[in-house]
Amino acid sequence: MKYFATLAFALLISGAAFSQLGINATYRTNDAQDWQYTGAGQADQNLLPESSYAFGLDYWIPLKSVRIDLVPELSFSRMSNTIEVGNEVVTSEANLDNTWLSLFLNTNFYFLNLEGDCDCPTFSKSGGTLQKGFFLQVSPGITWMRNQAETSENQSDSNNFAYSLGAGLGLDIGLSDILTLTPFAGFRYYLPVQWKNLDILQYPLLPIDPGGENRVRNEESSVRQFFLGLRFGVRFDQR
Repeated sequence: MKYFATLAFALLISGAAFSQLGINATYRTNDAQDWQYTGAGQADQNLLPESSYAFGLDYWIPLKSVRIDLVPELSFSRMSNTIEVGNEVVTSEANLDNTWLSLFLNTNFYFLNLEGDCDCPTFSKSGGTLQKGFFLQVSPGITWMRNQAETSENQSDSNNFAYSLGAGLGLDIGLSDILTLTPFAGFRYYLPVQWKNLDILQYPLLPIDPGGENRVRNEESSVRQFFLGLRFGVRFDQR
């Protein structure tokens, strides 16, 4: 975690030398099929909430010869959820908290305007808004996940790294030479990662579960996210 934090901080500081910083907010749906709890007389319960929010800080690095932009991003997300654990006779609540810190290496391909003029902001480029501002984004990433679980009797704290790949579409809307507004949407897939010590959810109340249904499906799961977001960019080298 210390190495990851140092790398992220160094990238952020180096971003000050480049021309445009951006902030963004995203709404995300979460699908972790194997992080589910079966029991408490209910249908399978998701350990991750069905939706969450994330906030990011990025900087813009345009390539000189072609309209492909590098936009590395630091992203933060905090989620919480409450589920029922136990069996049909005796139940209790378990509280789940997830803190995710990510580094996404976003790369934007302006495929309708790859030979566009200069490395200036979208507002100053020639052509229509769609032609000069529409892009495809490919985004490999690494995420530090802190996943916590707590019952009335036990608690666990799992720390792990997860690798992911995202893809999406966006549209730069140049408000001026200084300001850019970008709506975007896409999908991100996290490779299977382990949430350790979830066995504390399995038998928090009874040493034996006669029905065999009081359990966590799996400690390891992939995660699929659809997201919708808005970015606000500011270019400091324009007057």
